[in-house]
Amino acid sequence: MSKWQKITGIIIISALIIAHVWALTDYLVVAELSGTYCAEMSQKLFFDCIFNMREHFWFYNILSVLDIISIIVLFVVLWRKGGK
Repeated sequence: MSKWQKITGIIIISALIIAHVWALTDYLVVAELSGTYCAEMSQKLFFDCIFNMREHFWFYNILSVLDIISIIVLFVVLWRKGGK
């Protein structure tokens, strides 16, 4: 494996790790917001919490799809490299 391939792999994996840590902290914030729901909370604030949960759901789904695509691409590149 050449040096540029190693560097590219490390950059891709590092970016995915950072994105997952960001998604986890976002999830913890959203979970904390949803846990504060009580009778005194206004309906507008409640719907804002629901909207934030929906945004987080889509962000994490897109992140998961990017993970799958990058894993497949890296696997195919390594598979072709092993045949040489």
